[in-house]
Amino acid sequence: MKKFQIAQSAILALMFASTAQAEVYDGVLQSSGVRSRTEVDAEAAAVAQKEDPYREAASSGVIAPLGYSKSRDTVNAEAVKEAHSANQNLTGKAYYRDAIPSQYVNQPRQVNAAK
Repeated sequence: MKKFQIAQSAILALMFASTAQAEVYDGVLQSSGVRSRTEVDAEAAAVAQKEDPYREAASSGVIAPLGYSKSRDTVNAEAVKEAHSANQNLTGKAYYRDAIPSQYVNQPRQVNAAK
């Protein structure tokens, strides 16, 4: 009985050994020598000049700032004017029935032309 089991295991081992085959490794990249080095260098230089789609801000959704139509001094003057206005922090939620009292609403100033 023992010899029979040894013979069976030897036959199975030979069967498995005969069916096992190794794969041939061809490498990850296949080289195709169709283009010359100067053509590849020219293409690399052209691609290097393009905008990088993988840069940090490319997919952030932030749009680049546009040109400004107002000068810095104009914006600064408007900011100072608004900062000194009496109702800069007023919202309707601060008052009864969400209505800002009339004395706090900006009234256009009358310029005296008789000077």
